[in-house]
This record gives sequence, C-alpha cells and structure tokens, in this order.
Amino acid sequence: MTSHINALNTAIYSKLSTGTALTTALGGTCIYHGVAPEGKALPYVVWSYVAGGHENMTPNESINTVLYVRAYAVDAKTAAQLDGYVAELLETTLSMTGWNNYWLAREESIVLPEIDDAGKSTWSCGAYYRVRLD
Repeated sequence: MTSHINALNTAIYSKLSTGTALTTALGGTCIYHGVAPEGKALPYVVWSYVAGGHENMTPNESINTVLYVRAYAVDAKTAAQLDGYVAELLETTLSMTGWNNYWLAREESIVLPEIDDAGKSTWSCGAYYRVRLD
C-alpha cells in the first residue's frame, strides 16, 4: 500500500488546484503543503496535518486524520471568500491512488488575524477537515 500522507497530499493539491474559482481568485495555483514559500505574495492556500493516523481497530489498514486547510489574504473578506471556494471543492471524497477516501467532512472553522512586527495584518480563514481512508 502507498503512503497515505503522499497520496493525501497529491489528492488535496489536485482537488484544490483544479478549482477554477479558487485558482482564479488566487491568481494561479498558489496552494501549498505545510507553509507557503518565504516572501510569497498574498493570497494563497495552505494545508497541513493536525492530528490522527492509523486507527488499528481492524486487521485492515485504516486512517483517521485531521487536516487544517486555510486561506491567507490581506483582509478577512478575501480570506473568507477563498475559504468558501475551498469548502465547495472539499464537499466530496478525494480520488487517491492506493486508498479509498470514504469520509471527508469540514469540522471546525477558524478565522485568525496575524500581525507582523511592522504592524501589517494578514488574515487566515479555514477549517479542520476530518479525512478517513481505508
């Protein structure tokens, strides 16, 4: 069986990067795993792993993990609009090599401003998504 992390990374990027409304609003495929490149201009989307892993409930391999997918923008309104596009794209299961994604659900919404040392604010808007695989 292939790594669930690699397969999930590929599936998330594929799903988000083929969303026309999202990529148009971003001005391209500014979608990153973990962290955006240093100095990357806003807006962009980032996903990362929060928790979870192997369930070990049956002899079959199954995964229950939580992702944090969020949009970053110069203002809360733009970040929320981008988050809406992400939510629409993730309202279905993912196509994955070597795994069956039988559950994908948005759980907790999070909206946070960040203020850098110069006083410039950046808004993030996103959610935790529970992903179950077997």
